[in-house]
Amino acid sequence: MKTLRKPTEAAQRSAPSALSIDIDPLVDVVRRHVKLTPQTTQLIKGEFALLFRGATISGSARNASSAEQATDTVLTTQEAADLAGVSRPYIVARIEAGDIPLHQQVGNQRRVLKSAVLAWQRQEQTRRRKALGQLGADLDHEIFPG
Repeated sequence: MKTLRKPTEAAQRSAPSALSIDIDPLVDVVRRHVKLTPQTTQLIKGEFALLFRGATISGSARNASSAEQATDTVLTTQEAADLAGVSRPYIVARIEAGDIPLHQQVGNQRRVLKSAVLAWQRQEQTRRRKALGQLGADLDHEIFPG
């Protein structure tokens, strides 16, 4: 008959006593499916902390852009198209081309961040202004040579 022995001190010291868990990725998973307010985010983090009782919890050491993304509005492709003043298929093409980063995909539906659409729109306006300026310069050289 075998008897159970208590672990030796050396075995107890070598075994990890606390598990380190970063909760932010877990909260990001929840955020993909549900819009969270800052208060709700804190409540969920508290619930995860209770769930992983005894573990060393890390998190909230993210940069400002991650915090900005957390409060950024998630748009459907139709909402993004309405915001930018273009067609929905054009927005889908821009997402597939990588011009507008895809935030998440639910089935076959794409979601983008409002800030990403606005940044793309500013970039497109700048590109169009440069192209129009170049066209004007080319026409000047063609109409008024020398």
